[in-house]
This record gives sequence, structure tokens and C-alpha cells, in this order.
Amino acid sequence: MMKKLLFLFTFSIVFHLTCFGQKQEKAGPVYIDSAKAVLSGSLSKSKLVPPSTEFKIYNPRNRGINQVVPGKGLPKTEDPALQNKMGEIKARTPIITFDAAISQSTPTDPTGVAGPDHYVNAWNSAFSIWDKSGNQVVPPASLASIGGEFEGEILGDPIVVYDEAANRYIISQFSDTPESFLIAVSQGPDPVNDGWYTYRFTTNAVLPDYPKMSVWGDGYYITTNKNSRTADESPVVYVVERDKMLQGETAQIVSFPLPGIETNGFYSPAGFQTIGPDLPPPGNSPIIFLQDDSWAGVNEDHLKIWLINVDWNNPGSSVISESQELSAADGVSPFIATFDGGSFSNLAQPFDAPDLDALQATMMYMTQYRRFAGYNSVVMNFVVDVDPTAAEHAGIRWYELRQQSDGGLWSVYQEGTYAPDKRDRFSGSIGIDARGNIGLAYTVLDDSPADPVAPSLRYTGRFVNDQLGLMTLEEQSIVEGESPDPNSRYGDYAHLSIDPSDGVTFWHNGEVFRGNQRVNKVGVFRIAADEPNDIGVTSLLTPQDATLTSSEVISVRIRNFGTNAQSDFEVSYSINGGPEVTETFEGSIAASSFAEFTFEQTADLSEIGEIYTITVSTNLENDSNPENDTIEEQVKNLPPRDVGVTSIDAPSTGQSLGGTEEVTVTLENFGGEPQQGFPVTYQIGNNAPVREVFNQSLPVGEEAVFTFNQTASLEPFGRYRITARTRLEDDFDPSNDSETKSVANLNCIPEGSDCSFGDGISYFELGDILNERIPCGDGYIDFIGESTDLDRSQGDFTLRVQSYFAEDDAEQFSMWIDLDDNGVFDDEERLITSEVINRKNTWLSFDFSLPADAPLGQHLLRIRAGDTRYDGDLNDPCSVMQYGTTHDYSVNVTDSTIDIEDFILNEAELAVVTVGSGQYRVIMETSFDEPLRITVHNVLGQKMLENQLFNEGEGYVYELDMSYAARGVYLVRVGTRKVGKVVRFIVK
Repeated sequence: MMKKLLFLFTFSIVFHLTCFGQKQEKAGPVYIDSAKAVLSGSLSKSKLVPPSTEFKIYNPRNRGINQVVPGKGLPKTEDPALQNKMGEIKARTPIITFDAAISQSTPTDPTGVAGPDHYVNAWNSAFSIWDKSGNQVVPPASLASIGGEFEGEILGDPIVVYDEAANRYIISQFSDTPESFLIAVSQGPDPVNDGWYTYRFTTNAVLPDYPKMSVWGDGYYITTNKNSRTADESPVVYVVERDKMLQGETAQIVSFPLPGIETNGFYSPAGFQTIGPDLPPPGNSPIIFLQDDSWAGVNEDHLKIWLINVDWNNPGSSVISESQELSAADGVSPFIATFDGGSFSNLAQPFDAPDLDALQATMMYMTQYRRFAGYNSVVMNFVVDVDPTAAEHAGIRWYELRQQSDGGLWSVYQEGTYAPDKRDRFSGSIGIDARGNIGLAYTVLDDSPADPVAPSLRYTGRFVNDQLGLMTLEEQSIVEGESPDPNSRYGDYAHLSIDPSDGVTFWHNGEVFRGNQRVNKVGVFRIAADEPNDIGVTSLLTPQDATLTSSEVISVRIRNFGTNAQSDFEVSYSINGGPEVTETFEGSIAASSFAEFTFEQTADLSEIGEIYTITVSTNLENDSNPENDTIEEQVKNLPPRDVGVTSIDAPSTGQSLGGTEEVTVTLENFGGEPQQGFPVTYQIGNNAPVREVFNQSLPVGEEAVFTFNQTASLEPFGRYRITARTRLEDDFDPSNDSETKSVANLNCIPEGSDCSFGDGISYFELGDILNERIPCGDGYIDFIGESTDLDRSQGDFTLRVQSYFAEDDAEQFSMWIDLDDNGVFDDEERLITSEVINRKNTWLSFDFSLPADAPLGQHLLRIRAGDTRYDGDLNDPCSVMQYGTTHDYSVNVTDSTIDIEDFILNEAELAVVTVGSGQYRVIMETSFDEPLRITVHNVLGQKMLENQLFNEGEGYVYELDMSYAARGVYLVRVGTRKVGKVVRFIVK
């Protein structure tokens, strides 16, 4: 069976890695060959072969899934390099955008570069040429149109690079007749008229999948995804003889393994692509790849660098050597670079389209190298999951490495993970301009029903002098996609290049969609200053949200976006659109730098709770870009005293919880003054609250974790509702004081099932519960915080499920509801038994019913799915299945036919519990949630209290303070105005 074969295949990989795990430090070439040039003339119209317009899937995954070791790898929580807030500097709209290609090739694999006068782009499996104003010079044509060795060749995976030192374009693709690289080198800087030298370099009978080309001082370097299981001893990196190819002479090719590499399937290392007119000295050409510690054989996340030294006079003496491993001690923060166990359907699209490939385990194209006075820099990026504890969220991990001298060691100058909001960002391409500014372009995706984003292209960036590790530019759109990708296969790469004419203009080419058409969109943008006089405000430094006064200091950050130093210009601010306060900045700000400015005149922001709009602007004479002159920020005058609970962190649902479970909460100061010594409580169900005191100082806007000294008893199996709250005296906003969490003590939690092949429930919908893109995990996930009402009088209920796996009707699911609330899912509580999931990635609907006498109130629901051909019993709620998942939810059983008045009179129980010190708790346990009224009378019939009462989830609870009441007998009543329950209690 397929799964058994896959299991044996995975075992064989592990066995191979175990047997051959000893790393080599150096290796010689494993393949040497040469190729003659075949000349081809200019691109005349008569030579152009129309590109194919049919739908075609190119290179359907010559790449195995990257298998991970479940539970292995860091970080376990949020990415430590995460930038979760967008930059504050306004980015400029693109200079131009244009459609470079419209195709049904799946994927298109967009690539393109600017030269002195042209932009050459290519895709699967065609190309076109544009002038730099976005006018098409050569219409779309098959790559076969280049002629020479390209004649008749349309296999794909093209790459276009520009060798700035030689003023030449290079176009490559691969071939399988025989397995080869096809490389065309323009004979001059004009790709239309200068003609081409074409080469066919064979690759020793292995298809060179995912080839990526880079320019170094002694050759054109090509990295590939091939020989994954033996990449440490088989040809992976190829070098072709640049100097000979530029002359159209016979050129040699040398290939190397990557000694010491760990791979688990698809992988993509990268060479350093030289940007700028100055080539590095020959030799010591770096190859770099990420190594994720969630993979087998990798103990710590790191970047691994190899150096290649080619001797073209004696190729057999060439060598590749492991050079460096940059890890945590060197400034490489832990990262999770694997999605969905290594599979290729990862990121949810809107409009029910297939999940997209995140392009994991890939050093994204290009890895750009540039030489500066006193150091060399290289920038790179790859996709990461920014928080493994939540649903997968793609962000972009980027780096700038620096080298102080040629041939020296590389060090991490800065790193960051760009994920400024909840949207997915992936397929990045990064570059560094001649002034040291960094541009990063990428794809944005969001399946949120409220704000969906189909695959769209955007960019950000940073100036050379900005705070390290941050993309300081506000995200700017290149193009917003009109439609989702109809296929899970997204463009395998995007391509950002830098215009050699000025060294500062970025050209980015990526893939978006219009219906079923794949569109390669080019966006041209610039970060560097291009005008002499350009000043603007970028951020408000003070005040920030706090308890504000009538004399608040206004201070701002001002950036010089221009090329001239600036001084003696006006700066103004206004409050809520009122009169402007104008003062003069008397210092000097150098080009591409920033300064801080504080106004002498303060502002009256003293009204508690008021949100003030502060507008700040510069007024520079002859300013070339008024768009960045002004910012508008809102600042809130916070009440002095306002704290609350933001989360209950422990306990969590578990198996056989005990009588001494720690209770841990996160507190936050929402107010404008630090707070200390305030009460904090927790309560299990309707039991007496546990009251303790937070004695540390909690600063404004910060959080603190608080663990109660008194533990909680959760020993009996079942579901518990935990409420935690702060009780700060004179708290301004009680609505943020408390949080409630449901946990369960279960007799079994069947962890350990394998769902990496897609088994189990990936989508579950029942009433108000809608759980999409359910991650695999270790086979069990607690979702009991998600709940829906089930009206037992309605008859049948419909649920919808989806699985990523369906084969031979073996994928089945069952469901229980723990109606007796004992934490055990009994056979008689199984409401769905072995229903077949016969279609993968498809919503399937199923009906079930509740017993007519199902107990009202909250209950646990368990759903299990798996491949019934293997170990584990699907209908045993505690059995660990070999392949499958188990998930727990909550349901609230109601009955709309029951009259609330009858229920209150006949079934509900009302109790008054003494808490101590004149405090009482009035409790009426019921699943009804309509508002009721509570009244308290003394024996003389005088009404002491009347208030509204709400069901908090387990019943109606009212904290009754009788500490000021006289001793005696009192009556408490809970109900509607017509009927209710009454009990007597005594105040002593």
C-alpha cells in the first residue's frame, strides 16, 4: 500500500543518513566536462517561435517532502527575531509596473533583470524583452527562439542574470535530452541585436532541478536540487568557465558535492550573486544553505557556508570545503523553516482555493553580494513559520552578512523576521543597493473572510543607517492580485534585481493571478534618495498612550530623504485639527540620516479617556516630495488605574490532572500609571474564589506572569471553567478585568498518532465552530475553548469535515459527546461511528442526532479520524492510531421547547454560599442564559438590593457583599419578574 511504501522509503532515508552521517570537510570535483559554443544571431522577428498557450504543469515536483522529526527543533514559541509591526517610514509608490507575462504555465517561475537599456524577463518556458519605460521590444517568444543549443528546447526553470562587470545578459534553462544546462550569453549589452553564444553542459545523466545561477570572479555558479539523499557526495553545485564563455570559446564545467550538508528531501542552496561593477577576486566562492534543527541530523539552527576554489588550468585539483557554520552564538536566532511536515500545501488562500506551497527549505533567489569600501555585504532570505504554537503563519527571515576583507570570515551584521501582521508573507527576493539600502519584495496572502487578500506583490525596505534588524519602510503595494491561485503550485521563485545604470533602482518580478491566468508583474521602485531637498517627519516619539497632563512635551523623529544636508527649516504640530504650533529646527541633518526634534511649546492633553490626533509636519523650502512631510498619530490619555487579566496560561487540558495544579495568568497594565499590590483571584466553576495579591510593580503598557500560591484541585475527570480576574480598587474599565478558560481532566489523551501523510481531520465545522487549516501536531489537539449550542429539540445536526488523505475508503471518523460529564467517552456516547471520508481536500457533510433526554449544559465533544487499515482502534477514544488525529471541542446542549419559568421553578437549584467576612455567593446552576433579576429582602419585607444577573457560562453567580448589613435572616430571590426561586440565609 502507498503509505507502507512511503514509510519504508522514509526508513531507508534515515538508515542512509545513519550509515553515511560522518561529514567530510573537503571534497574534490565529482564531474568534469566541457562544451563548445554554438553562435546564434540577433533576435529577428522571423526567428521568434510563439510560446505555448496551453495549460501545462512544469517539472511536477522533482522534490521529496522534507520530513521533520516531530517535536524536534527550536524555537518552541514565537520567532525571537520577529518584527511584528510595520515600519513607520512611508514608502514610495512604484515608479512603474507592467505585466511581463500572461501564461497558463504552472508555475510560471518569473525571472528578469535590468541592464543598461533593457529589461529581459523569462518564465516557463518563454521570454520577452522590454525597454526600461515598460514598453515591449521583443514580444513573448519560446526560449527556443534564442536558437543555437536552445533550438527546440522548452523544458523550463529559466533564470536570467546580468553580469554587470562584463555588460552581458545570461539566460539559462535545463534540458532532459540529454540532462543538461542550456546557457546563452549575449555577445554585448544589447540582448536584441548583439547575438548570443549558446552552450549545452551535460550533467552526468541527472536532471539538474531548480537551477539557480550566480556570478563570481572566476565563473558562473549554479546550485541545484538533485541527489538529495547523497548531496554530500554527488554533484550538486556546478561551475562553468565564465571567461571563456564571454569570448564564445569552448568552456569547462566542474561539479561538486556539498560535504556535511543535511537534507531531507527538496533543498535549495545558493551562490553569492555579485551586484555592481566590481567582481570579487577569483576563488573562495561561497555557497550557503540553511540547516533547520527540526530536520534529522541537525542539532542547532544555522547557516552553513562552503567555499569553492576552481583551478581552470587543472580542474581535477579544484576543491570545495566547509568554511563556517553561523549559529546562535554568531547571531543566528532559532527558526522554524518547515511547514506541514515538509509537504507542499501550506498557506491558506481566500475563496476556498487550494493551499499554496510556501517554498520552504529554500534560500530564495537571489543571494546578492556587493562590495563596499572597507567591507563586503551579502543579503538573503527564506520563509519561516513565525510561531509554531499557533496556526502556521509565514514570515520572511532575512540576513545581512558582512566580511571585513576578501577571503575573510563572514559574520551576521543583522537579521530579522518580517511578519508585521497576521497575513502570510513568502516568496521573498532581497537586494542591497549601491548605498547600502536594502529592498525586500514578496508575496502577501490572507484567507480571512473579513479581509481576504489573494496572492499580491508588495515591498518594504530599510535605509543603511536605520536600526538594525528592522524593515523600517511601511509596506507598499506593487500589485494586488485579483484571484487566488487555482493550483497549490505557486511560482517556485520571484526575482528582484538592481538596475546597473544607477545602482539603486530595484526591479521585482513575481506571480499574481487573474482568473486562471498567471501574470508575471514587474514593479520598479527606489529606496535611496534621488532628490537634493527632501525632509519629512517619520514618527511621533512623545507623548505615547499614558495618563497625560496639561503640559505634554511633543517630540518627533525627522528624516532627511534627500542628498543635501538640511538645517534651519520649520516644523509644526496641531492637536485635533486645531491651530498650528510652528518652530524652527536649527541643527543639521546629513543626507540619508535622521534627527530628533522637541517642541518648546507643550500641549494640553489632560482629558481622561480622550483620544488626541496629533499632526506633525515639516516645511522645507523647495521640498521635492511633500507626500512624506506629514504624519498623523493618535494618542490616548489613559486612566491612571486600569489593570486586567489577558490570559490564563495554566492549567491546560491534560490526562489525569491532580489535586495540586498550578494556576498561572498573564496580567496587563492598561492604565497610565504603574500599579502594585492589587488583588488577583481565580475561581473554578462556581466555587469560592482564591484571592492573592500581585506585589510587584506592573509598568504602563506591560505584561507580567503571575502564579498563584494556592493550587487548584482538578482531580475528578471532567470539564472545568476557570475564571481569573483582577480587583484593583477604582479600576477604570472592569470589562478587561477577567478572562475565562475551559480545561478538561481526561482519562486519556491519545497523543502520538502520525498525521504527516495528511490523515485525520484538517477541517471541522459544527454550528458556531469553524476550525480550518488544523495543524498536524502530534495527533492530538485541545480545542475545548471552541463551543457551539445544540438544541436537542431540533432533531438532526449537520457537521462538515475534511481530510488531506482519502484512499480505499479506509479514512474514517467517529465522534462522541460526554453527556454524563465524567471525562470518559463511553460507547453509548458515540454519536457517529466509522463514517467514511472518501474524498480528500473536500468538505463532506454528515448528520447525527442527540438523545431526546440529553442533559442540558456544557459537554465535551471528541472527534477522531484515521486510516483504519493500520494499528489503533478508531472507535476506542483512547487508542493511539498509527495514522490519524484526535480533537476535543465543547458543546452546549439546550432545549428551545422548555419554558424558562418552568425550568427555574422545577429544575434549577438556588444556593447561597458563605465566603467569609460578610461575603456570600449566590449561585443558580443552569444552561439558560437569559438575563434574570436578583433581589434581597430582610424579614420585614424591605428590599435591600435589586440587580440584573447574567449567566457566565456555568450558571448565574452573584457576589453579594453583606458586610454592612445587620445580623439576621434575609431572603434572596433569582428569577423573572413573575416567577423565581427563593432561599433564606443568615448574616451573623
